[in-house]
Amino acid sequence: MSALSPAADLLLRNQSSIQGQVLLAHLPVSDGISNFINPLLTDDVQALHLLMDDWRSYQSMADFRQRESRFLPLFQAYLGQDKDTGLLSGYDNIILFMPKAKEQARYLIAQFLPLLKSGGCFWLVGENNGGIKSADKLLKAAADDQWPESTWSLSKADKAKKSALLKLQLSKGLSLPESETFNPEPWELHWPLPEKKEFPVELADLKLISLPGVFSHGRLDEGTALMLQNMPRIKPSKVRNRRVLDMGCGTGIIGLSLLKQHSDLDVTFCDVNAMALEATRRGLIANDMQGQVYASDMWSDITDRFDLIISNPPFHTGQKTDYELADRFIRQAKKHLKRSGELRIVANRFLKYPDIIEATFGHCERIAETGKFCIWSAKI
Repeated sequence: MSALSPAADLLLRNQSSIQGQVLLAHLPVSDGISNFINPLLTDDVQALHLLMDDWRSYQSMADFRQRESRFLPLFQAYLGQDKDTGLLSGYDNIILFMPKAKEQARYLIAQFLPLLKSGGCFWLVGENNGGIKSADKLLKAAADDQWPESTWSLSKADKAKKSALLKLQLSKGLSLPESETFNPEPWELHWPLPEKKEFPVELADLKLISLPGVFSHGRLDEGTALMLQNMPRIKPSKVRNRRVLDMGCGTGIIGLSLLKQHSDLDVTFCDVNAMALEATRRGLIANDMQGQVYASDMWSDITDRFDLIISNPPFHTGQKTDYELADRFIRQAKKHLKRSGELRIVANRFLKYPDIIEATFGHCERIAETGKFCIWSAKI
């Protein structure tokens, strides 16, 4: 049995207070998450719905999906609006695991607080190093925007192992208006690429959209900038459209840039993050482009073969680099390339990717580099 996180342990210590119709959101990525869910399934819980924005969490809950587990970008008109989801427009208890990014925390709190029933409780749980220590200010500000101050109370319900559980409770007997469909547009960041003579001229009017929780939210990171300055040349085919995979797409910036330069490409975007996938969809619409957008934990849901696999791979876990993931990504990439296909990645130059690439492809070409980043390429 996998160990639970301190935050999950803390929540289970207070499970007797969690009754009625319950919504759990932003569940952490953990092999032991089912060990946390099952104890919550008491006779006092009438319905337990899970909303996940990480594909790995959703995949780990395969046995729980009949109990309304959903992988969603968390802001669509599904609660009480779309009958197919089975989800509700109001809950007695809403539990949110604290995101590390404060902007994402504000975003999630803003959309879930209005779903609270009269007398209901909103729980925010997390670890001290994940931002929970100052989260009471976020909850208070959101509650002030939603209801009169006399109708709710906020307290620290519990703390242990450098974690805390916050509880916001609505007064009983309140007459609450029906919650409106959450509008994500005020939370979107629309931004153009910075003007650089090194960027292809076709990218000057590229429209980029980001949402809270997406990598490099609203800005161009240094590694991706280097990639945009050194995009691969793609020869058109008289027989078919060239196929490209943007692995770990984030806002979709790399794939969108390729489509901007080569409109005849067939581009597939994939990521584990629901918010990233939604940002990419919106980016495609904003630029009047077509592309396939898929949730996938690396290669878990990718079966096709491509002429180009391109990525700024997210294989850092905190300060560590997960070479097991990098090795699996590169080795599997070869199996997903067509004849003469290319793998092109950008990453910190100190990483040992060239060794893995050479062991897999028999060669590794250094395309470009800065003091911090490097682009590597290998072809079938």
